[in-house]
Amino acid sequence: MSELDKNNLVTLDVRPTIQSGKDPYNDIMAAVKDLNDDQTLEIINVFEPIPLINKLKEMGFESEVIRKDGAVHTYFRKQSGAIEEKQKHHIYKSDAEEFDKILASFGDKVRTIDVRALEMPEPMVTILKEIETLEPDTVLFVEHKRIPQYLLPELEDRNFKVVIKELEENHVQLLIFK
Repeated sequence: MSELDKNNLVTLDVRPTIQSGKDPYNDIMAAVKDLNDDQTLEIINVFEPIPLINKLKEMGFESEVIRKDGAVHTYFRKQSGAIEEKQKHHIYKSDAEEFDKILASFGDKVRTIDVRALEMPEPMVTILKEIETLEPDTVLFVEHKRIPQYLLPELEDRNFKVVIKELEENHVQLLIFK
């Protein structure tokens, strides 16, 4: 890939957000939405945001990653004729009753993991590792701190269904299944 134009930068350092335990996804997507065609978005992070790169690529952005000063700088620039974000059809929030009904439908075919104590990007890495060996008739029940915005497109691409139940501010449950 050719080097992206870095003269008209919009910079977003997400390290403090991640360090505070929050997910920077909504801030990043707001910055993407507000980006002019002649601007390049710079995301400063502690790791290469591969799911974000893939998501923005689907939306028509090209990217470049540069590691410097102990940080990862990822640059995004809209390509001409960029497409809008596609709607996901296998991911939805549910009420507690519906969530519990879906969970019960799997009987004892439930694999449970709790990723709430893990630092980013470990929750995503752990979940992706778990689904590699998930039997087709089994559900992965995940205890998580937040809705994993970067993980959802990956699960969608792998044809998994995800049902989300928000319990409180720092606790959500996910059901992941085929």
